[in-house]
Amino acid sequence: MAVPTNNPSDSSLMAVLADLDRAGWAGQFMALEGGDVRCLSCRGEFPATTIEADEARRLEGASDPADMLIVVPLACPHCATNGVLVAHFGADASPEDADVVAALSRTPATGHGTDHQPGLTS
Repeated sequence: MAVPTNNPSDSSLMAVLADLDRAGWAGQFMALEGGDVRCLSCRGEFPATTIEADEARRLEGASDPADMLIVVPLACPHCATNGVLVAHFGADASPEDADVVAALSRTPATGHGTDHQPGLTS
């Protein structure tokens, strides 16, 4: 199932969730302590390290830049529900959100500055 592309004109949480819902990502997930995620459809739990979060959207509050959120579309490995995980990151993140965000699997972008590991010279 395709994830809607970013719409820079409206990147509020409600707009992002509405776009994802219209595209079929209607389920919900929650962060758990220790870096696990719970599907709220089947109640199944799984490690965040198994989530490919390359389509994640980062949001900051318009009135409070410290209100940093990440919205991750994903499919439950137990029941195949397509849905979203919304988690805080940064200083205001709960311990559960921080564990999950740190564990998400992301493929580094390609392009300028990604040819070698940080700290190494070519």
